This record gives sequence, structure tokens and C-alpha cells, in this order.
Amino acid sequence: MKRPIIGVVARPYITDNNREVLCILESIRKSILKAGGIPNIILPTQDMIYINNKEKPLTAEDKQILDAQIDMCDGILMPGGDMIYFYDKYICKEANEKDIPLLGICMGMQVMCNYNNENKNIKIEGHKKPNDEYVHTVEINTDSKLYSIVNENIINVNSLHGYMVPNSGDYKVSAKCNNIIEAIEKSNKLFNIGIQWHPERTEDEPSKKIFKAFIESCKIYMNNKNL
Repeated sequence: MKRPIIGVVARPYITDNNREVLCILESIRKSILKAGGIPNIILPTQDMIYINNKEKPLTAEDKQILDAQIDMCDGILMPGGDMIYFYDKYICKEANEKDIPLLGICMGMQVMCNYNNENKNIKIEGHKKPNDEYVHTVEINTDSKLYSIVNENIINVNSLHGYMVPNSGDYKVSAKCNNIIEAIEKSNKLFNIGIQWHPERTEDEPSKKIFKAFIESCKIYMNNKNL
């Protein structure tokens, strides 16, 4: 069966020898391939070094170039990172408007909460533990699409975020850890889910089920697009 193309939004980094790069993590690439998709990088468009620099608003041409990349995709994955850019918000807006399957991870979820409003994220303690396999549990609402995927009310998750979102924007909250929003969704969409943890870093069943459900939705979108 033909595999769907999954657009992964590039993240800016500085290498050890001080070179600027835009990239995706190997764990993301491998997780998409294992679940049955083809990873493809969505790159920003402006003539600038993105890391630690204030981005200029997107021009009409910038949006056209992003649209061309988005239109090649059967699904979009917004991965974690350190800063939300205008191109993140635009890609999220287009995915919502076109009902392209969308999976947001960590900061990717925060983009989804912020793409059409101006949330100010809140710094938190005790959740940024990159070396721990599991850091805390999350409680998933039983009436959510996320619950229908993992089929568990409480799961153990890793945690790499130092900030939390104060509200979910135009999304429904589908999981929390105490008062911290840990997952969001739009259940009326083909697949539109954001999670604060990193399923690409673990091999447990809930993580596999999330990626599998995402890719299966991307296959549906791909087939409908080709009709």
C-alpha cells in the first residue's frame, strides 16, 4: 500500500562547531517510518538565521512557498523545540483549515494552542527531565479521541518541557497532569491532536498507538485527496 507523506516542521539548531542548521530529530524520522509513513521536512522560507532571532512576519510569497510544501503532505507533525515562529502558526492554521491530519508534540502542542491567539506560556518546575524514561502520569478524558486511541485512562509519560500553556485556545483539553494541560484535540477533525510528552522517545503501547492512528488518518486523507 502507498505510504502517506508526513511533513515534519523543521527546527533551528546550532551545531557544536557553531553552524546553523534546520533539521528534524532521528527519533521522529524513525517513528514515522515504523508507523508506515514517509517523513518529509517542511522548511521555513525567510532569508534569516532563525535560532535566537526575532522573525519577521510572513510575506505573501513566504506563505505561497509554505503552501506548496504543505500541499505535498498527507499529514503534518509539529515536533518539540525552543521557540514558536510565525511559520509554525501559519502551518498549523493551514492544517486546521484544510483538515490535514496534525500531530503536535511538546512545543508542537503549544503552537496549536497559540496559533490563533496570544497565549503567554508559563514557566513550570519539575517537568523538564530529559534523562528519565517516565516522569509522571497523565489522566486522559474518557470522552476524548485520544482515549479511543490509547484505550487507557491513565498512562505514564516522559517530560521535556519547561513551560505550560495557560489555556488550549480553540482546542478541547483531552488530558492533564494535575492542572497542567498535557493533551488537546479537535474531535471533529480527521486527526488533530497535540500532546505535551514525546511518544517518539518511547516504545510503549500508548506511544505506538498514537503514531499508528496518526498515520492511518494520513492514509485516509491521502486517498481522499487522490479521488
